[in-house]
Amino acid sequence: MRIKTFFTLVFFLLAIVVITSCQKESTPTPIPATKPKIGTQWTYRYLTYYPAGGLANNITLVMRIKGEVTLGGETWFNVVNNATDTTMFYLKEKTGGLYQYANSSSNLFCKYPAVLNETYSSFNAGGMEDFTVKGVNDLLATGIGDVLTNHYEGVKGGLLIDKIWYNNNAWIVRHEVYRLIPPPSNTYYRYSNLFLDAIIY
Repeated sequence: MRIKTFFTLVFFLLAIVVITSCQKESTPTPIPATKPKIGTQWTYRYLTYYPAGGLANNITLVMRIKGEVTLGGETWFNVVNNATDTTMFYLKEKTGGLYQYANSSSNLFCKYPAVLNETYSSFNAGGMEDFTVKGVNDLLATGIGDVLTNHYEGVKGGLLIDKIWYNNNAWIVRHEVYRLIPPPSNTYYRYSNLFLDAIIY
């Protein structure tokens, strides 16, 4: 009788735990109401993959805004790889979202604000790319907590090239890149994944 009572009590307690945990809703992690500036530093987990699948590398990548440069008559943030001091992006916020300077011109990178399924074309990673807004104000798990993001997918020649998750105060929160498998194959695979683990303004 005592064993039956014990198991009934355990079952009852487990049921309460399951019910209360299911009722919890994720709430976004508050991002400081500030914008990246000179000195802002992002710490990412950077994963690369083999064409046949499987993890090739898992490293920590730190990027920071080293300073400002004038390009095309505009001032841009020079975002560098902290370890090598090499430029990764020239970025700035303008009306319409986050822009990058590439191909000797200003190009919309992450449209903000955005509407679900909205499309735009922009120069990125060596050529023109067609972007579609795939998510608006979605919660994304990151190293700094659950962050509200917009999600964009970029296509070249009908093939997926990029998946980008953007927050207007943290900028690039996650970025997946797809590359062509060397010939004779004509398919693309997920080449890399960038996950935000920390940001210092």
